Amino acid sequence: MEKILLDTDIGGDIDDAICLAYLLKEPQCELLGITTVCGQPEKRAAVADAICKAAGVKIPIVAGMDSTLQPVPLYPTPDGAGALAHWRHDTFAKTDAPAFLYEKIKENPHEIVLIGIGNMTNIATLFRTYPDAPELLKGLYVMNGYFGREQLPDPYYNWNSWADPLASKIVFSARIGIHRAVPLEVTDQLTIEAEQAGTLLRADSDLMKAVFDFGNAWLQSAGKLTLHDPLVAVSVFHPEICSYEKGFVQVETEQKSNMGGTSFVPAPDGNVEIAKTVDKERFYRILSTALNTGILTPNRHDIPPLVVRRAKSAGAAGEAWLNTLDRRIADLEKQWEISVGSALTGGTHAFVAYADGKDGGRYVLKIDMPENLGGVFSNGITALRAADGRGYVKLIACDLEKKACLLERLGKPIGTLSYSVPEQLRIICSVLKKTWEVPAENAGLPTGADSIAWFRQFIGDAWERLNRPCSPQVVSKAFSYLEAREKAMNPAEFVLVHGDAHGNNTLQDLSEENAFKLVDPDGIFYEKAYDLGVLMREWTEEYHEAPLRKGLERCRYLHMLTCVPAQAVWEWGYLQTVSTAFVLLQIGQEKQGRAMLDVAEAWCLSAAGDCGGRG
Repeated sequence: MEKILLDTDIGGDIDDAICLAYLLKEPQCELLGITTVCGQPEKRAAVADAICKAAGVKIPIVAGMDSTLQPVPLYPTPDGAGALAHWRHDTFAKTDAPAFLYEKIKENPHEIVLIGIGNMTNIATLFRTYPDAPELLKGLYVMNGYFGREQLPDPYYNWNSWADPLASKIVFSARIGIHRAVPLEVTDQLTIEAEQAGTLLRADSDLMKAVFDFGNAWLQSAGKLTLHDPLVAVSVFHPEICSYEKGFVQVETEQKSNMGGTSFVPAPDGNVEIAKTVDKERFYRILSTALNTGILTPNRHDIPPLVVRRAKSAGAAGEAWLNTLDRRIADLEKQWEISVGSALTGGTHAFVAYADGKDGGRYVLKIDMPENLGGVFSNGITALRAADGRGYVKLIACDLEKKACLLERLGKPIGTLSYSVPEQLRIICSVLKKTWEVPAENAGLPTGADSIAWFRQFIGDAWERLNRPCSPQVVSKAFSYLEAREKAMNPAEFVLVHGDAHGNNTLQDLSEENAFKLVDPDGIFYEKAYDLGVLMREWTEEYHEAPLRKGLERCRYLHMLTCVPAQAVWEWGYLQTVSTAFVLLQIGQEKQGRAMLDVAEAWCLSAAGDCGGRG
């Protein structure tokens, strides 16, 4: 559950009303209060109250500031207020909105997310008057800024900054735990024709009837609906809906021709994250189902498509896992006293989501799917327990029966950051070298012999099941490499290997600058080359023009970074490439699977396909 304060210039633009309606219907939202800003905030407060009453809820509402910190030539009135005669509402007088916001924040330190979808006057005054307010917030999400390449027709198009440039400058300079801005060039992508609005958002409830009544004049005059403000609210509860870039935002407060103009300087130590992209279809689906039914999905939680696809490929067991997932999440929320948020994308064989603990902790919940589609869950837990946070994500709690674990929250995957492929390889290898030093006896983990047996059976069976998607030589080469690894097996050199240490499983360590940790270990007691084989199969686009030469170069680079014998790295790289290609084909990822098989064919058919002496 997220505690939310909303600061809005509701009263004219329909997107403010839709944003409020979404917050009222979002089951994970605890709306603690609403403040209004801009011309005639008293009438804007009345509009907000009417919408809340239409939803059958009572929310504290405060009519906020009517004057700006920096004078502006235009300050509109809430033209939607003409519909107030149709709806029950209270009347309001101007009150000290910043004081109200501060009171709520002080009562709930580090728990409140403040959403700003109007000009920033109330919020900037809050930060000026109460300098400790930013650090007491859990997060600030604003609809503000324009950072697109094309020049805006007029500065006022960037309204929430233009309507009080100084306030915008103050807000963008604040340092807050989570400080995110959704700019105009991103929200502009969420534009539909006016006649489509009734399809996306049906007016068949009192709440939505009120929304359309207050926003209809604006909708008719504009002829289209751009969902600026709802995206901000949805992104709080579904952080994966947008991608972000960290940096600093500058606001123009002097030059009249660009008053309120915003510019962005990317920087890893920046204080603001700006949205760069939005998953439009998912956004529409979340908003529509929430407002039309009050339910986000048939389950409460939206499951990433790749996870759904892989689960369904398991047949009845996978379908059962999907159908019972919501109940399992609810049970774990009670068991571990957590509140589970939106599912994270990127994985394929588990439900993974952010979770907030009642103790104030910020975690990640992971629930594995049936074991015939992934590794043995207990093996990964054994690995995490042995590592105890050294190079691996720290395990907070686990339930082996439910195949669930609670983990420390890490940052972004290394693949989403601005590192080149060689830099990523270097960093991942440095983390692996740390994990290989974890004292770990076998402890029941699968060994080299188990791994070889699995690869031998899987490659043979999958080749037939997929109607022989590659030449027999590719499979024959795989079997010859498995035989070579079997002969080279030396249990005295076995270490705890991750088994799937690629870029998406290497995440920022938030407790240490420029440090990373591994997640989702398979947990295998085997040779180091097994881990490096995974790095051979990744970034196949790097191999496109010269797969053999580029493959050999990477193999030697990994050998240089780790001193692991190059031939062992090469053989496991080949085996990982072939087996992963078959997995991708099985779950419908045809393009990626074929690309990997093309690489394997090139490596197999060349007489130079070995990387040096056996080891």
